Amino acid sequence: MPKIVDHAARRRDFIAAAYATIMEKGLAKATVRAVAKRAGYTTGALVHYFGDKDELIREALDYFGNDVRARMLTAHRDRLGREALRDTIAQALPTDKRSGSSWRVWLALWYHSESSDEMRREERRRYREWIGRLSRMLEESKSLGELPRGVDARAEARNLAALVDGIGVQYLMSGDTMRSRKMVAAVDRYLAHLYRDRK
Repeated sequence: MPKIVDHAARRRDFIAAAYATIMEKGLAKATVRAVAKRAGYTTGALVHYFGDKDELIREALDYFGNDVRARMLTAHRDRLGREALRDTIAQALPTDKRSGSSWRVWLALWYHSESSDEMRREERRRYREWIGRLSRMLEESKSLGELPRGVDARAEARNLAALVDGIGVQYLMSGDTMRSRKMVAAVDRYLAHLYRDRK
């Protein structure tokens, strides 16, 4: 009888191998050949599942993004308003080895998106999702009376996204020596200003 192949499982194998390769060697060295070898398959087997390297990279980033997204959803499910916002932002910061490595991947992706229309669209999609998530929590804060009704939630969400990006880049430029408490303190200072210490 012919061997039955679980195509969904094999695709997941390639995605996990791609993410591990990117984390270990960087985006530039995450070639189709290197990913296939790590997964234990041939290059021909890999290209059967993915149209090109960009598609594989997008899937690999989603592999990690789903984990981060789940932690953010948990933070918002367990808390409301300002507390949910703070905890959600903390999940996006490079506060441990895993998230720090992911920030290096994101920085490489930003650079790569300059020469790829598809990757640029993917980056825009991710930012729309991120800013939308922050906006909803800020609107919730307004409903709870934590923020004045006149606060522009969308504009403040963009400011917070820029703050997180800035902290992430500073972390990378520091050679991974920027401490997590310093990152969180920067967020707390901004939130104290935004909420006018309305705890």
